[in-house]
Amino acid sequence: MKEARPDNISISAEPPQAICKQTGGKDMKRIVALMLVALCMLLFLVGCGQESTQSDTPSQSTEESGSAPLKVALCLTGPANDGGWCQLAYDGLTASKDQYGIDFSYTENLQTTDMEAALTDYAAQGYDLIFGLGFQFGDPALSVASKYPDTHFIVFEGSVEADNVLSCKISNEQSRYLLGYLAARLSESGIVGFVDGPAQPSIIKPAEAFKLGAQTANPDTQVLITYCESFTDVALAKEAAIAMLDQGADVIGHGANTAGTGAIKACEERGKLAMGAAADQNSLAPDTVVCSDMYSFGDVLLYIVGNAVDGKFENGIRSYGFAEGIINLAPYHSFEDRIPQDVKDEIEDLKQQIIDGSLVIPVIETPTT
Repeated sequence: MKEARPDNISISAEPPQAICKQTGGKDMKRIVALMLVALCMLLFLVGCGQESTQSDTPSQSTEESGSAPLKVALCLTGPANDGGWCQLAYDGLTASKDQYGIDFSYTENLQTTDMEAALTDYAAQGYDLIFGLGFQFGDPALSVASKYPDTHFIVFEGSVEADNVLSCKISNEQSRYLLGYLAARLSESGIVGFVDGPAQPSIIKPAEAFKLGAQTANPDTQVLITYCESFTDVALAKEAAIAMLDQGADVIGHGANTAGTGAIKACEERGKLAMGAAADQNSLAPDTVVCSDMYSFGDVLLYIVGNAVDGKFENGIRSYGFAEGIINLAPYHSFEDRIPQDVKDEIEDLKQQIIDGSLVIPVIETPTT
């Protein structure tokens, strides 16, 4: 094994002069050799001890002083400036750095095969919180968490849990329920629609909530739902909305990200109403988009970091919605005076019931008939 030798310790090739004067040549060489062996063994032991301490545990003074900032890492499947949810997460931790003084690092464009290694690297460096943005981080987080019990792992849209693992979901079923309720109250034909992305559980959930809200407002409301196999194909979503309009729908919501803007465009061209999604989309069609829900992954990160700074960590599987301030409804803009006051009051009352827990919107992840 190669020995580690600190740079600030030098070993002279010349024997000490005092020893040379008192001993013969052979004895002197034997003594010097023994001294060199002893010194090398000492340096070897010191070097091994330093390596073990640096790689496994933080310094005791750092832990006891409480002055060290929280160390937070973010692992992304895409670029931090993607203009989408990766950027929302990045912006959330940037806000956390400004508000709480955290040490913040991130890794972009991680492939599935690299996720466990990235999580392990941050954990080995002593990071306190490690975020994985996407359900794909679930199994890697569980694997690494078992080896680093003092590190907390957070998986977005995950379904895994452990003492030091949190899976967090956005409760957009709450806001889509309200938008569905509003759509039915404004509909003159009694037919509303919802254009969604690929039919996966987390995508079916908001569509079914929209349907439930509409039929709560008016049990006779017919709700048309179409799942598009794309979040980016604007033309495809527009085509789906046109088919709904041809069937008599006069209010259409969506949950198809960029593709959903095609549904808004179809409503605008036909002079019908639309609901926005995930952000205030009124500016896309001011005379068409009545209301939108707004939510941010970045705000969830800020919420979790704030808890960690206060010494709190929620494990298990958690959902974040109106009560946590993660979801809200956008203003009605030009529709403020066009929506009957009793309808606006009903929406606000339902929202408050969701916040105080007296109204729980069910999570439905399979299509209903």
